[in-house]
Amino acid sequence: MFEIDGEKFRLFWDMDRPKLARLSFSGRAEWLRLRTVENLLKPLDVLRKAEGEALVWLAGTELICAGIHSLAGFFGNGQHGRLASQFCRFVHTFMHGDFAKTEKNIQGELWTYCQHLETYFRNPLDHGFAIEWGGIWNDGENGMVGYLRPCNDGKGIAIDPKMLLEDFRQAVNAYFQKLLNEGENSLMGENFQRRFNAILNYQGKKY
Repeated sequence: MFEIDGEKFRLFWDMDRPKLARLSFSGRAEWLRLRTVENLLKPLDVLRKAEGEALVWLAGTELICAGIHSLAGFFGNGQHGRLASQFCRFVHTFMHGDFAKTEKNIQGELWTYCQHLETYFRNPLDHGFAIEWGGIWNDGENGMVGYLRPCNDGKGIAIDPKMLLEDFRQAVNAYFQKLLNEGENSLMGENFQRRFNAILNYQGKKY
């Protein structure tokens, strides 16, 4: 149980739904931050204990991309820039600058690394358990050096999934800090509230 604004929460939409509407703006941000940490980042930390298992990191890459996609929905709409998807607007704002680099896609067109991540990693992993164009690799102890690079065979980009996790972890912190700094009356705050309320009031599938 986690205490926010003087009430106890379990960090699940359905269990907490009756109390979520009463949270302040900062309380809602804290609830979503804690949910992201406890239900995504902490479980992903377990994968670091299986660094040599490529299949485990394939699953980890899918989960990280799902986390980016989810937070991107809270971050904002096309008002943040209409030339990129929500996914890439979040990545370009909060994640490693190399995602703005370009590499050829399957058709030979230059795409940003983020477009590769969304189109050839996130989407096919989500729908078919496979990376469509590109791959993952282990960068050892080199940190962010070489975290994103062209594939040696010239087919897309290669990503070190452990560094992708670290990049996403700092992006989560950066997003929530920026959200609180800009406040509920900012464009960013309004977008957050709109998405939060949409999920809170949704009567269809469960979250």
